[in-house]
Amino acid sequence: MFGLSYGVLSSHRLKGMRNGNWRLLDRTQRGFYRACVAYAKLRGAIVNPKLVRLLRALIEQLKSTYGSRTLEVAEIEVSRMASVYLKAGVFNWVPQLCRWLQEETYLVWLGLMKLNTPALFQS
Repeated sequence: MFGLSYGVLSSHRLKGMRNGNWRLLDRTQRGFYRACVAYAKLRGAIVNPKLVRLLRALIEQLKSTYGSRTLEVAEIEVSRMASVYLKAGVFNWVPQLCRWLQEETYLVWLGLMKLNTPALFQS
């Protein structure tokens, strides 16, 4: 496992600030990330495997975009729907549904609908 240098950490923080994901982190996550950036600036890199694993999870949150989150949510929803539809035999009488569940435009639409539906109405 490779360490994370000061340059890598600061560039991901900057990208997260630009795309708005920095404000989605809670206070402890932001404080932890700032402390790691300061430590990496002093020492050159962070090589502790546990810290690197925690930082990589935060970096993934900072790098994520609305489009990638949309597709992630859509893939989860499609896997849930596919298992239900397979048990009910829906694919036998609607064969086009298999293609729809693989089209990117449908996945984007499904992800947007799922993300923008209030929690009260989600199943």
